[in-house]
Amino acid sequence: MKNNKRMYGLVIILSIVIVAYIVADLNRVKTIHLESGMMKTYENYEERMEGSDLVVTAQLIGKPENILTPFDGFPDGYHLSTIKIVNVIKGDPKLENTEIEIREPYYIMENGLEPGITEVYYGHYTKLQSDSTYVLFLGWVEAWNQYGISSAHQGKFNIDQMDKAEEDMQRKDKGTTNLKEDIFSKLPIEKLN
Repeated sequence: MKNNKRMYGLVIILSIVIVAYIVADLNRVKTIHLESGMMKTYENYEERMEGSDLVVTAQLIGKPENILTPFDGFPDGYHLSTIKIVNVIKGDPKLENTEIEIREPYYIMENGLEPGITEVYYGHYTKLQSDSTYVLFLGWVEAWNQYGISSAHQGKFNIDQMDKAEEDMQRKDKGTTNLKEDIFSKLPIEKLN
């Protein structure tokens, strides 16, 4: 009888621990921003345009796919995202009103035994939001055979003020805020939205 009570007690305690771990694993998200000297930074609209192969206004379509590509034992990756191009500002005008896949400069990895996940962003990048419209500065990478957002946080600018994460991040980065103001002063954003 005494052993049965102990056994039931251990089962209850173990069940509580397992449920707590599962809840923590589903709800704990750690965010890391990799500060990389590999990204080119831009001072103004002209430089930003010159440093891009395709410049569009676009919206995220569907759910991005997390792709992990470890390199020499270190974590690495990106998100493969489908965008609908609303307007082509620079590049092939035939892409207007089409959908293409692009690489977003962030990935998500499991934390192993530690509960939760880690979202890893390059620079001050914030992910595309499905309810927002953006000006995207894209670069073609031959090795990928596709476009990627060029220079992370200096390659994506929300038009409709719906992306609060981007706004919060840009408040901390005066250079990108100044670049955005210069870009928006040169582009007819109200017509592109």
